[in-house]
Amino acid sequence: MNATSPPVIVIGGGIVGSSIAWHLAREKKPVILIAETIGGVATPKSFCWLNAAGATQKFYYDFRRRYMARWAEMGQELPDLPIRWGGVLACDRTPEERQAFYERQRLWGTNISRIEETELAALEPHVDEAQFSLVEWGLHVPEEGTVEAFTAAAKLIAHAQSLGTKVLETSVTGFLRDENGRVSGVITRSGLVHGSHVVLAAGLGSVPLLATEKIKLPLKGQEGLLINTAPTETRYLNTLLRLPGLHMRQTLNGEILFGASFAGGQPGDDPQATADGLFSQVQKVFKDGDEFEFSHYTVGMRPEPDDGYPILGSTGVEGLDVAVMHSGVTNAALVGELLARKIVFGIEDPMLEDYRLGRYQENARL
Repeated sequence: MNATSPPVIVIGGGIVGSSIAWHLAREKKPVILIAETIGGVATPKSFCWLNAAGATQKFYYDFRRRYMARWAEMGQELPDLPIRWGGVLACDRTPEERQAFYERQRLWGTNISRIEETELAALEPHVDEAQFSLVEWGLHVPEEGTVEAFTAAAKLIAHAQSLGTKVLETSVTGFLRDENGRVSGVITRSGLVHGSHVVLAAGLGSVPLLATEKIKLPLKGQEGLLINTAPTETRYLNTLLRLPGLHMRQTLNGEILFGASFAGGQPGDDPQATADGLFSQVQKVFKDGDEFEFSHYTVGMRPEPDDGYPILGSTGVEGLDVAVMHSGVTNAALVGELLARKIVFGIEDPMLEDYRLGRYQENARL
């Protein structure tokens, strides 16, 4: 690494920021990662499902298929990344919606199969058969998986540090400009940090920072409640299971992580009561569910762009890129790779065209 060249500054210590920093460091680029919290704010409160099926438009489906491939490549390069390709059983939605989803996914190239009640029970033998009797049939996507994103972010940052990346635990309050108007660093509560380029990957925290440059980021926060059981040595779930009103998976350390949906349900006026109610539902799903112990719940604030798609790349200010999205966990691997290529080699991947902030042109400036 050339220690004399100005570093790229990455703002945000969650899975997106850590992936960007790691990909840059991997290209021997000097990097300074600035984060108030290593591991981020939204990342540790995420469901962490790696999938392409959440896309309803083909261009976004293709993007998500690429990020799944990139996660697999990263898992080969860093074998200690906590990734599990256990597949998904989707038994939620109405039968008509399920069938339409099945047909669309097959057309797009997903490895998806329709399986009947007995096959569902065989795949998930710890689940009470009555759950599958209610839905009668479901969809199996064996190629999808999960990642323990908080742990993955910490590992990516640690590996980036081994390659020379510096980490500053502080908050950013604004940007520095050179005489040509290019962003040349950031203002933090600990002082000024100079760099050659800045990437803003701070989730909802990106909104007030871009506002200092009179750039409107069309992003809002959506609450999502998720619940964890205490860890267990028994493997109760082989797949990520989607039942009507209840999505669940088992983490690598044995916890059952669940919510009303993969994004988490609304916490309501009494989040503890909501969590207790969902925990009772989960206990009934399993044959031995009364053995589960409630551990804790989280209420995450996920960043949601107005049109539902990631906002990536140039902000319109030279030297300043942005990377914000829901499904930050799922998209992080590819986002890190594409932005690193853009910054290090000047290669603008054609897929970034669909996700630029400029698509909100009439609203991009305050």
